[in-house]
Amino acid sequence: MIGSNIRKKMIISADDFGKSELANRNTLKLAEEGKLNRVSVMTDGDFSHEELKRLVGTGVKLDIHLHLGNRLEDREKVMESFIKRSIIFLSNYLFGIFSQKRAEKEWENQITEFIKIAGRIPDGINAHRYDHFFPIYFPVAAKLAKKFQIERIRFGKIIQAGKNGLTSGILNFFWKRNRVKILNSDLKSFSFCVNLDWIENFSEFLKNPPPGETELVCHPERKEEFDIIKKYF
Repeated sequence: MIGSNIRKKMIISADDFGKSELANRNTLKLAEEGKLNRVSVMTDGDFSHEELKRLVGTGVKLDIHLHLGNRLEDREKVMESFIKRSIIFLSNYLFGIFSQKRAEKEWENQITEFIKIAGRIPDGINAHRYDHFFPIYFPVAAKLAKKFQIERIRFGKIIQAGKNGLTSGILNFFWKRNRVKILNSDLKSFSFCVNLDWIENFSEFLKNPPPGETELVCHPERKEEFDIIKKYF
């Protein structure tokens, strides 16, 4: 277990609720044990009313996990390699699969569905593979957050923590480009953001954590990430 001072600054966010039975089961385990602060829900995902009720009952913040369809990605395949995830990210970066108009339509439908399912607006907004960081899509996410009165967006300064340096480097570049827009808006965001699978050595990371509130993004369907959250938090 980590010290209380570090724990207070670590916002543990679990992504991909609804992606698979395994993702749901592991997320619920962590949430019910008090290991998580936030859970991101895929509104067109596969989860039951009872699973959502259990999740709400834990008291975690419920964010919407927006996504854009991708011909390279099969969401039923839970075990994804590092190489595959990198290829998908770079294909989005280089080729911009969706127009702003199409992205806005898809994301607005997903937010509307979230409100219908959960009976409330999301506590926060983020996107699968950080699509909302991309300059073409960031204005769309910000516009929809304002329209639906969603107060928080995942847009902390990206921490480069030893692994996946290309992806985190690109995202940090996007963060710098859009940072002023965030500062001039009413949207709230945690100071820093890092994916658990970007961290080379988690024990070493905790010895010198970021100085402010840090959103630590995890994917509980991946055994190594599930085990780290369970062990340290």
